Amino acid sequence: MALIDCLIVGVFLIMIFWAGSYFYKWIKRPDDFFVSGRELTPFILAATITATNVNLYSFVGQAGVAYSHGISIVWHTWTGNMALVLSGLFIVPIFRSLKIRTVPEFLEMRFNPGARVLIGILWIFRLVFWLGIVLYTAAVAAQTITGVKSFTLWVAIFAVVAIIYTMMGGMWAVALTDTVQFILMLLGALLILPIAMSAVGWWPGLVDKLPAENLQLVTHTGLYDWKFILAILVLGFQWASLDQGLLQRAFSAKDTKTVTRGMVLAGIVTTPFALLWIFPGVAASVLHPGLNNPDSAIPYLIANHLPPFLLGLVVCGFLASQLSTIDSNLNATATLYVNDIYTRIIKKKASPQQILKVVRIATVIFGLLIILFSYVVPKLGGAVQAYLTVIGIMDMPLFVVAVVYGLFWKRVNWQGAVGGYLAGALCGTVARFLFHYDFTVSTLVSAAAALMLCPLISLFFPKTSPKKIRFIWQRKKEFARKNKESDHYKTIPESLGGKISLAILSLGLLLFLAGVILGSIPYAQASIIALVGMIIFFLGGLIRLKFN
Repeated sequence: MALIDCLIVGVFLIMIFWAGSYFYKWIKRPDDFFVSGRELTPFILAATITATNVNLYSFVGQAGVAYSHGISIVWHTWTGNMALVLSGLFIVPIFRSLKIRTVPEFLEMRFNPGARVLIGILWIFRLVFWLGIVLYTAAVAAQTITGVKSFTLWVAIFAVVAIIYTMMGGMWAVALTDTVQFILMLLGALLILPIAMSAVGWWPGLVDKLPAENLQLVTHTGLYDWKFILAILVLGFQWASLDQGLLQRAFSAKDTKTVTRGMVLAGIVTTPFALLWIFPGVAASVLHPGLNNPDSAIPYLIANHLPPFLLGLVVCGFLASQLSTIDSNLNATATLYVNDIYTRIIKKKASPQQILKVVRIATVIFGLLIILFSYVVPKLGGAVQAYLTVIGIMDMPLFVVAVVYGLFWKRVNWQGAVGGYLAGALCGTVARFLFHYDFTVSTLVSAAAALMLCPLISLFFPKTSPKKIRFIWQRKKEFARKNKESDHYKTIPESLGGKISLAILSLGLLLFLAGVILGSIPYAQASIIALVGMIIFFLGGLIRLKFN
């Protein structure tokens, strides 16, 4: 990097640090730190969700997979965006209407305090490990771009900035700095895409130089084939419904309608962004074949194809995307600890001032842990494989317990919920590490174990008291029909326009699934059918925002 690039990056880091720390004086009570006083607007919510989802895991991890295996990894992002729309329309507004701060808080409401504490502890470690992956990708990118090879140095730089301003400004600092970071991230991505694609001759050049299967959206074989797409769609729905880093923003929204608008818009807007790292990753396989670490594909492009000044701007954009992910999930992890462990076990009657003090201390401690976990990622096969391993084992059982049974079957009790979750996670771990099954199989194993054992275990124990869960079911019904006030939203529409939008959404989803399944034959037009289905699906979601 030239001196001008170093100056640009240094000024950017100082400005982000100052801006995030500025919100220290805005934090007067715990809800200001946890959920921004529940005052986020649809635009800020959509921007902060998008900034969190588009990060160096995408530009390093997914681009590295595109470098090695082709463009089908794009469904990792696209199915997640479809899941954002589904969850934003049908699941998260219900959670927001309950005015909870965390998913474990809902588990206590639905099951018992033990379920809340257990899942809270497990998910703290799950989020910390994810942040370790994010930090690892940042350090790998910085090593390649700058030529400074000290992994420890870059980990320390990235972590310290995010830890300090998140600790001081809480969710206000996270949300508003993410909006700025979103713009910078988009600028950086838009600069690298045309440079990389023009160097290989755009799409015709890729077609001439790469195997046909590397440019197919739905493939018949390989690590990221049609089975992977189905598995990652299910996991995406789980992520969009239960991920604490994401829900922290949703719970910060002004009302249920804001949640829906923000999540649907974030899902749609983020979709074309995936091309900003997938195409450069594929282009790098033509321009620079044989890289020892595929995760360095886009950083290598940046370092070798951008002139001074532009290089500094692109690096700022990538740093912005990384910081937005670290700060949000770090805030979510500290919230989990204070909300679900500290005030439930250690000090039940803690004052607001004590809570704020503890949550800031927790932010620093968990920040140090993510540094430790960043050193483990290479041992799991790189960023993408490490992430898929974790979510395949831990995420699906929680989705089964909290959403499938927690919201839709009253008979499941706390014994079934805890037993089903632990059994699912254990079976997934055995499948992945003992039998060495891939991500798709281990994910299905963990989900199937939780689906079967959760109700089975529940039948051996008494039913949950109807009084305990009546509030949730009543709230669902009230929420579904309460539409006289402008800030409320109906999950099941009553207007003709709302019903038509739901039909379009359903048609798009069916077409998408048909295209993916046809890829197993293989069918030549499977990719086109899946892509058209996704577009129709998003159109239905967008129309849904206009009608109730």
